[in-house]
Amino acid sequence: MVRNDIILGYDGRGKFGIMKKAAVIVNPVAGKMKIKSGILDLLASLGRQDYETAVYVTKARGDASDAAERYGRECDLVVCCGGDGTLNEVISGLLRISEKPLLLYYPCGSTNDFATTLGLPKKIDAAALDIANRKVMELDVGSLNGSRHFSYITSFGIFTKASFSADQKVKNAIGHLAYILQGAKELPDLGKSYHTKVTWDGGSFEGNYALVAVTNSTSAGGVLRLPPEQVKLDDGIFEILLIKGLSNAADTSKTVGMLLRQKYDGENIIMVQTKKAVIECDAAPEWCTDGEFAGNISRAEIECLHGAVRILI
Repeated sequence: MVRNDIILGYDGRGKFGIMKKAAVIVNPVAGKMKIKSGILDLLASLGRQDYETAVYVTKARGDASDAAERYGRECDLVVCCGGDGTLNEVISGLLRISEKPLLLYYPCGSTNDFATTLGLPKKIDAAALDIANRKVMELDVGSLNGSRHFSYITSFGIFTKASFSADQKVKNAIGHLAYILQGAKELPDLGKSYHTKVTWDGGSFEGNYALVAVTNSTSAGGVLRLPPEQVKLDDGIFEILLIKGLSNAADTSKTVGMLLRQKYDGENIIMVQTKKAVIECDAAPEWCTDGEFAGNISRAEIECLHGAVRILI
């Protein structure tokens, strides 16, 4: 029988007074599957840094979350090797643990939106493998209706499907370009909107919106870019981005230009900051969390869980 876990032992001291323990959770189909070329270097490096290591290879959705919870209860360090969706699962699993281990993320997906915001290295090299030189960030995590979590975005409307609709084989082949192509297909949907009320710390908005997004990242959906000077990952605050539904070509052209220039203060684009939000929609649109389909939701209660996870950056 082929097992999902492999154990490699080295001497060291961890939080349980014996050897330090690490769990490496690998999504083998993420991105261009570049993790295959770096996994041995990663394991060797953890060994040199005195970690006993368990490797878990995911096979289906939900595996990474279950593995993070199971191994996280016994480990000093959990390493996530995959894309933003895999990271979402790992964080969700860690949130079910009272005494959480450190989290280390090696981005191996197609776009790695959140890794870009974190400033993480794009390849597993000697510098990336040196854990001792990394800093610990107490990372904010989002809660959606108390049952789902997100590390960097939850949204519905235009560009939302760019993440979970892009074909996995295409994403593996051409990477970030797959999201750009899918996002371009959705530009005509700027005319499609949802009547929505958004209640946030500073008040409320009500209108017809083509996009409603709650983010904690400078990159959203592989397509949008938010001002880095306004986005902090550990400040207990999320950004809400709203794009109004547009009915004519002139407004559409103007709004697309503002998006490309990252100008989010116009008549048709709204951006505010908040700790909590309630989003109520007449319909039940398709929501996305961290690039994965989250279901059809008509009422969303969103909260920023300040400093919920400790991550090495």
